[in-house]
Amino acid sequence: MVFGESTPATGAISGPSLWSIIRMLLVLALVAAAIYGIVFLFRKGPKQTFNDDPFLKVLANAHLGENRYVHVVSVGSKAWLVGASQGGVKLIGEIEDKEIIDAMLVEDSRKSEAPPGRFPDFMQLLRRFGVKTQLTLPGTDNIRKRRERLKGL
Repeated sequence: MVFGESTPATGAISGPSLWSIIRMLLVLALVAAAIYGIVFLFRKGPKQTFNDDPFLKVLANAHLGENRYVHVVSVGSKAWLVGASQGGVKLIGEIEDKEIIDAMLVEDSRKSEAPPGRFPDFMQLLRRFGVKTQLTLPGTDNIRKRRERLKGL
């Protein structure tokens, strides 16, 4: 029997139905959208590079626009503000305030002491994707109001 040919007894067409073809195309579109979404989320997240050099450190980064960044780079007790884009890397200026450099170095050492295999908490994941998060603890009056409202339900 040839595909799409009618059977002599029933006169019906054999082969896949229109509904199964539509369902297959919908599932294919859903899988393609899921793959695109995962790739989009991975590209949107910050790109972390690990530098093994203990003397040369990138203390801070700021994204200024499409392919434009500002970095604070330190060597020993000196630090420089550097701009990076597709056109290259340019020195903007030297940071001479020792207190700011020391604060950045302390923060960098605190970050490097974090356990490497630890999974970040939910708030850190939200911050990584650019969501502004602020943890505020509710006061006793706020808790009391919530309790009363829930009792009314």
